[in-house]
Amino acid sequence: MNPKAIEKLIFALVGILLALFLFVWGPMELSRSTSRWIIAGYIVLYVIYRFIVDINKLKKGGTD
Repeated sequence: MNPKAIEKLIFALVGILLALFLFVWGPMELSRSTSRWIIAGYIVLYVIYRFIVDINKLKKGGTD
């Protein structure tokens, strides 16, 4: 399997587990709004991570 595909699969699984954990089990009595912001933050952090990885690859001149 392609490393990029594995990375996307792991990202999706962690995101689904995070959503289930926050919405179904409700840790620390978080409100739905707070849970949505946490999930949105998770997605934003992943996008920033991918952006940094892509910039580093461009600097090195390599391809995936």
